[in-house]
Amino acid sequence: MSGFAKLAGLALGAILCQALALEIFPGWLRPDPVLVVALALGLRGRGTPGLLLAFGLGFVVDALSGSPPGLFALLRGSACMLTRTFDQALYLRGPVPWALFVFGYTIFDALALGVCQRVFLEGGALPWTRILLEAPGSALASAVLAAPLLPLFLHMDAEAGRDAGLALSARP
Repeated sequence: MSGFAKLAGLALGAILCQALALEIFPGWLRPDPVLVVALALGLRGRGTPGLLLAFGLGFVVDALSGSPPGLFALLRGSACMLTRTFDQALYLRGPVPWALFVFGYTIFDALALGVCQRVFLEGGALPWTRILLEAPGSALASAVLAAPLLPLFLHMDAEAGRDAGLALSARP
């Protein structure tokens, strides 16, 4: 099986876990596996396939959540790109830096979602109090989920290194 097919399978698994998390966890402690995968795709050396997969994940979340088309695609694609930018400066491939980055970015993502909803939606935006109360717990749950998954992402990327242009660890 090719490395890209494995990454696509991981993305599908993240979508299923996201749907399950919506049912199991309360809003203030709900991890965001799709965001974690979109962030991990930003660690890839050559980002175009990962960026396209992150946008695709966002479009699937848009379709399943009933949000305006492109809202989560924009946010998940931006997550991939910003991870790539920050990784070049901070080297996020250790479990602790990775978990801290996911924690901080999940809070940033919640605030960006609130701003985007106010810009693009006229009456359907979540109240700021709800966003601010749920963001820290969700960020903590996502960071706890992300830290043990980092070796899996790196291992899958090492296998994907055999495929042209799919390595996380390779630098351009």
